[in-house]
Amino acid sequence: MSTAVEDAIANLSVDENKSKEDASVKKETNTQYIPAEVMVNILKRLPGKSLVRFMTVCKSWHSLRLNYFFLNLHLDHSIKNPNILIFDRNIVYLVSNYDNQLVIEKQFSAEVQRQEASYTSNTCRGLMILYGPKWGYVLNPCTRKVEDLPKATPVGRDHNHPSIGLGFSTETLELKAVRIYEGGKGRSCEVCTLGEGTWRPIEKGVPFSVAECLPAYANGGLYWIVKEKHNCILRFDVTKEEFTVVSFPLSLTKSVGGKSQLSLSVLRGRICLVHWSLSSQIEFGDNDPCNPVIYLYVLDYSNGFTWKCEYEIWPDMPYSESISIVISNDKVLLFRPNWEIWYSYDLQEGITCQLSTPQDCSVLRSIDSTPLLVSCEESIVPVPKVTRRISRNKLLKE
Repeated sequence: MSTAVEDAIANLSVDENKSKEDASVKKETNTQYIPAEVMVNILKRLPGKSLVRFMTVCKSWHSLRLNYFFLNLHLDHSIKNPNILIFDRNIVYLVSNYDNQLVIEKQFSAEVQRQEASYTSNTCRGLMILYGPKWGYVLNPCTRKVEDLPKATPVGRDHNHPSIGLGFSTETLELKAVRIYEGGKGRSCEVCTLGEGTWRPIEKGVPFSVAECLPAYANGGLYWIVKEKHNCILRFDVTKEEFTVVSFPLSLTKSVGGKSQLSLSVLRGRICLVHWSLSSQIEFGDNDPCNPVIYLYVLDYSNGFTWKCEYEIWPDMPYSESISIVISNDKVLLFRPNWEIWYSYDLQEGITCQLSTPQDCSVLRSIDSTPLLVSCEESIVPVPKVTRRISRNKLLKE
């Protein structure tokens, strides 16, 4: 165990106002002293919101919020039980499921003071980015902390909105925002290390245009689906800051198109390509219902980035071209906005269950027709503040 963690929590149960002599007596009698290992195992299991409140108990507890070792312990435990969040502009909703009864609660409104449409990045270490064409904010939905991103390169009205991904370098331990956009000079990419005050251009650029869907992060890489007809995915190495191309699964290249949708997610720590489409194995008459199928392809890093179809899901529900799909642990959650219907598919039991929506659906009606669903672990990882600014002239020289 890290010495810093031991020092921070060895005396968590000791009143800080007592003398060292009183503290040593308590340790010797062993009546109120809790071993550091036991205290760590307790604290890492707490929900993020509870842990934030407990951080105000004493200085030693408060210091844990900056201890990298402890943050990882808590994060690893939280990943197993992530929250489902709905983002509608700057408002965050929490989705809960109690005995197949859906509960949607408004958590908070991020005070970003923006009126135009906003977008979100993927989640990474419990953080995500809320952004628009020229502005951006880093947000921790658990601690409700928000920090500005530096102003980025403007994007003209005639071009699609930029796509921002959030990744983590396992070597430098830095969080980085990666922005892909199209302007008058074509496709461009720039990177901002959170805590720095400037976006840095990636000179090699972007090989392909990316689709308008959320990127995903896993194992040091950010992934985007490339626009139609290329049948590939872009991978951005967060440490090396380089793009590589990952081909689609062979079984998928011929079936994309028509009535189908692709999205990226993370399944048990690995990148997952979600293919939602009509079944090509069963033929229906004009008046027959259309049965959909979901394929979950998981990326294998040990064998040169190859795909494996781990799940073929046949949910007991009609096909819809407008659907939101999110993976949370061993559950696949599907939402059909036009009918306000939610389905949950259990990957372990192989069962589809229609969730009962709240009797009062005023919350759902207040949200955009196709809300953004994200799976986000509760994390107390601090949102980096801008501590230093880099001269743009210096960047151009480098």
